[in-house]
This record gives sequence, C-alpha cells and structure tokens, in this order.
Amino acid sequence: MAVLVTPRRTCRAATMFGLVLILLFGASCTGPSVEIGQALVVTNVTTGWVAIGSDEFGRNKLVPTISFQLENISEGVVGVMQLNSVFRRCLVAYGEQPPPVSDVSPADPATGSCHGETQEWGNAFVRAVGRDGLKSGAAAGPFTLQSGLGYTGEQARLDMLQHRDFVDAKVELFIKHRAEQWVKLEEHPIDRQILTQ
Repeated sequence: MAVLVTPRRTCRAATMFGLVLILLFGASCTGPSVEIGQALVVTNVTTGWVAIGSDEFGRNKLVPTISFQLENISEGVVGVMQLNSVFRRCLVAYGEQPPPVSDVSPADPATGSCHGETQEWGNAFVRAVGRDGLKSGAAAGPFTLQSGLGYTGEQARLDMLQHRDFVDAKVELFIKHRAEQWVKLEEHPIDRQILTQ
C-alpha cells in the first residue's frame, strides 16, 4: 500500500491561498462600507391614526401609523435593508408639574416630536430593500407601519381624537443595513388625523 506524504510547507501554502481567496470573494460580495444613516433620507412622510375595525365590544379602535419613502442620496447602490418603527405615547404633565423630560426617548425639536414614555407602545418591522439594492437617486416605498396598540372608544373616530383623555404619540424609525447595527433615522409626531388604509 502506497502512502502519500505531503510536505507541511505545501499544506500551509494551500491553506493560505484558500484563505486569501475567501477574503477577496467576501470583500467583492459585500461591497464598500456604507454609512446608512448618511446614505438615505426619509421623504413623503404622512402620520395619523387608522381605524382597524371594532373590538369584541363593538368599540372603534384607532392605531398610530406612519407612511414614508426612502431615497438613496449616496453615489452607490445600497441593498439589504430592514426597517423598524417604535411607537411611544408622549409624556404628559399633570396639574402644576413641570414639563416632563425623557432620557430614553427625548423630544426632537427638528420634527416637533414630544418626550416619549420609556415603555414602547407597539412596533412594526418590514424588509425594505433586497439584494438587488436601491440605486443612487432612487426611492423605495411607500412603507406603511402601524402599531398593534392604540385607543378604543364608543365615540365616533374624530371625537376620539378630541377626547380630553387622548394622549398624543410619536414614532421612531430605525434601519438596519445587512448585518450591521440598527441606526436611528429620525422620529415624527403622530398627527391627529384619521387616515384610510
């Protein structure tokens, strides 16, 4: 029986060559690194409340909703993106209390959003762009994301928005590019208007 003996140097060289090929192939597949928060802008934003029918007692139910598009303002193609929206009710000052402040969800003066509650008030997730990617100057969407939580009431829908116990809400938008960390894009107040699905 013949035994084939391969010199150690030949094995090491073959292993190193294989690793180099894997690294080169991996780099060509992933493409250049992209600062996803700088590459995209949120456009055509509409927020409001959507009636999703009645509960088991026949009461109207309204949930906060946002609809928007994403535009690629970078010079390259951006692909494989996921979106997540986090809804929060606004903190409310009662009586003579000073205006509340949130460390978890501070207000955004640029968009006019409020300080949000620590606890989420629902969220929604969507796969935004696949492997084909979003070309430079192109837009994706519209994406419509709504919370699973909301308000129920026996009043008419418009009357619910004007009820004295009604508390406004806001939505925070996050994006994930490939296997990178989630990045906050921006946030918006939920307007007091009824939207159709």
